[in-house]
Amino acid sequence: MRRHPAGAIAALALLAACSSGPSAPAGWQPVAGATTTWSNGSGATLQTYTYAKKSFNGTLQELASQQAVDVVLRRRGAKFTQSTTFAPCPGMAAIASFTLGTDRLLEQGFAVQSDRAVLVTYVRPKSATFDPAVSKAMESALCASGL
Repeated sequence: MRRHPAGAIAALALLAACSSGPSAPAGWQPVAGATTTWSNGSGATLQTYTYAKKSFNGTLQELASQQAVDVVLRRRGAKFTQSTTFAPCPGMAAIASFTLGTDRLLEQGFAVQSDRAVLVTYVRPKSATFDPAVSKAMESALCASGL
C-alpha cells in the first residue's frame, strides 16, 4: 500500500480546524483564567466577549425567553431592550439587547441546532459602536452548521 503524507497532513489540518475552539474577535486578548472570554480596551472602554456552548432541547424562541430571564436575574440592573433575528443567519440565530446601568450595553447572541445551544455575550460601553470584529466572531459562532 502506498502512503501519501501530504494527504495525511491535509486531513489532520482539516480535523484540527473543525475541532478548534470558538473564534475570538480579531485583535482581542484572552482574559486570564478564562478559556472562552476575550477583552478589548480597559477601564471605562473595556469590552468583553464570551462564548458558551451547552446542551439544549428546545426551540430558538424558548432559548431566547430563558436567556432574557437569566440575564436580568444574573446581572444587577440589567434591563431588556429588544431582540431580533441575527441578520447573517435569520431563523437560525437571534440577538437580545440589554442595558446595564446607565453606561453599558450587553448584546447576547444565541443559536440552537439539534440538541445544542451556542451563546455569545458582548458587553461594551454605550458610547462604543458595535465592533466589526465581534460581528464576525458572532457570525462564526452562531451561523455554523453542526453546533
